[in-house]
Amino acid sequence: MTTLLDGGMGQELIRRGSPRSAEFWSAWALIEDPDLVRGVHADYVAAGCDVLTTNSYSTFANRLEPHGLGGRSDELCRAAGRLAREAADTSERSVRVAGSLPPLRHSYNPTPEATYEELLDEYTVMVDQLNEHVDVFLCETMGALHEARAATDAARISGKEVWTSFTLQGGTGPHLLDGTSFDRACSETQADLYLLNCCPPEQITEALPVLRDATDRPLGVYANAFCDMPLGWRGRDGSPLPSARTDMGADPYTAMVLSWVEMGVDVVGGCCEIGPNHIARIRQALDA
Repeated sequence: MTTLLDGGMGQELIRRGSPRSAEFWSAWALIEDPDLVRGVHADYVAAGCDVLTTNSYSTFANRLEPHGLGGRSDELCRAAGRLAREAADTSERSVRVAGSLPPLRHSYNPTPEATYEELLDEYTVMVDQLNEHVDVFLCETMGALHEARAATDAARISGKEVWTSFTLQGGTGPHLLDGTSFDRACSETQADLYLLNCCPPEQITEALPVLRDATDRPLGVYANAFCDMPLGWRGRDGSPLPSARTDMGADPYTAMVLSWVEMGVDVVGGCCEIGPNHIARIRQALDA
């Protein structure tokens, strides 16, 4: 049976009023309008997702410190976990919560400016902050091997299931952004499930057979619907977000999802620009 993740949080928050220019959008919403976060979670539950993802993509200290909010990272990360848990628990269906462990030194970054040990320490703090609220940890949008290792190893400390997801956004082929092969990445991270996320659907279709050959673990995918984003994009430094594609509405995206299911993936969902309407349509298709 295919597990359905939720869709993106960031673009939904922006669509509902979070400032597009806020480099720390998820933290902004938790501080200024947590009902926005509640509403996005509730809409994904209503759409039929099986797993909600915590709104913790920018609640860690390194992301918040330039804005004078580093001291609130513990409060905000725990709040992100609590809001997702509350939304999941209101459902009459069983809905799990995945604790998002994001890239800590820019998204889509092949060369994070930190050592494995430094990242491990920071991820371990996030795992402790989220642990009481989540059922599984999702190390997502990983572009560099030592970052994926640090996130996965920290999540392992919890004793809970760990999913590790690689991004291909801006990359040149079916491998991590730092050039690491899927064979090596899977061998050195030892997650329970491997995914591809936050990259164009076409890249996922190309890379899935390579990832399948690299591991016998279950696989998952959740693409974005951004227009081209170059390798080295730095949103935290002011790089503008790309515009949304106009060809990835609910029906065409669902068709892509069903093709991935036919290719043998176990978990599907959506990332940036994939919203509740997409998830509801996927739910209908999966149930049919």
